[in-house]
Amino acid sequence: MLPAVANREAADAATDLDRLLRFSPSVAERYESEHGRTRASDLRRNALVGLLVYNVYNVTSWFLMPDIAVLGLVLRLVVFTPVALLLVWAVGRVGAARREHLMLAGMVGGILPTVMLFWLTQAPLGAYSFAEILLAIMFGNIVLTLRFPHAVVVTATSFVVALLALAVKPGLDPGLGVALALQLATTCGCSLYANYQMEARRCRDYLTGLRARMLRDIAEHARKRFEDLSQTDALTGLPNRRALDLCLDTWLAEGGRVALLMIDIDHFKPFNDTLGHPAGDECLRRVAETLAASTFDRADRLCARYGGEEFAVVLRGGGSAEAIALAEEVVRAVAALGLRHPGRRDGIRIVTVSVGVALSARAADVGQANPKLALLAMADRALYAAKQGGRNRAVGGKATPPYFLKAG
Repeated sequence: MLPAVANREAADAATDLDRLLRFSPSVAERYESEHGRTRASDLRRNALVGLLVYNVYNVTSWFLMPDIAVLGLVLRLVVFTPVALLLVWAVGRVGAARREHLMLAGMVGGILPTVMLFWLTQAPLGAYSFAEILLAIMFGNIVLTLRFPHAVVVTATSFVVALLALAVKPGLDPGLGVALALQLATTCGCSLYANYQMEARRCRDYLTGLRARMLRDIAEHARKRFEDLSQTDALTGLPNRRALDLCLDTWLAEGGRVALLMIDIDHFKPFNDTLGHPAGDECLRRVAETLAASTFDRADRLCARYGGEEFAVVLRGGGSAEAIALAEEVVRAVAALGLRHPGRRDGIRIVTVSVGVALSARAADVGQANPKLALLAMADRALYAAKQGGRNRAVGGKATPPYFLKAG
């Protein structure tokens, strides 16, 4: 099964494809567990249909190449058909990789006799049997839908072998040879392109659905993590202000450094006024999901809804560099959501956030001031600076004189 991922970037990495349309090993294993039986069933059915059509050529051989019709009958019906039936039987009893290799071997094993018969026949109509090679290539790439790397192997092998047969076939008219070679090239190219398009659609559709499930799992894990807190925010599922206060009191009392990120959605009121409160609630939920992903499965971090369109993230034991880096990541992640914001007047048409970052002061610097209120005040001032600086950015708070911290 696919291992759990901790954030959106990990989900993106896990659901990527290489140039040959191959899944990562963990995704391939999951895909096989979900679709392996269906794939094996489809391959068996299509292979049997193909085998039936393949043996129909025993009839056409009597008209196109009567000089070797008996040889064709032996190769197709006596030699290849039993082997093909054995492969069909084995398809549902082996793993994914071996199953696809069996289909590759079956396709190559079926095309090679067809090419050999075309090369051997000296009948007047024998050249017309070349169409059987083209149909076999199209069958493998389009009907059987070989996995793209295997389709490349089958297509390349068929092209080289068939082209060689055209080049060395005795008595073949040169003009006809050129025409058949062009037909071969276009059949290989078009059928391989069709296979690529079908395989790309299959893979990307699956990965889109898988990534959505993975992100829901992230949100679900984050929600479960907060279930033991005294209260959670009903709209977003995040811890609420009370949980944030408890976390700050506990971590500050331990004496270590604590960083606080105050996060505010930019121009949220115009968003609500333009799109309505249901859209505003959905926006809050999407932003909350993104923030929760940034703190998922981290015992030293907490994400909470501070109130309204404001959120807070607390880091225990981290320095200013880590806090600023996380704040910038949050700004980028929310902007990457691409949530439409038609109510803005600053030229930015998507939802963004501003972040103020504050680091807890040393006890000697704070004096008698409440350290939690001091940290909140510093983060709030940094958030105000981010707003004044143009929004859609993170600003770190600077040390503040003790008397100002006391004043709150």
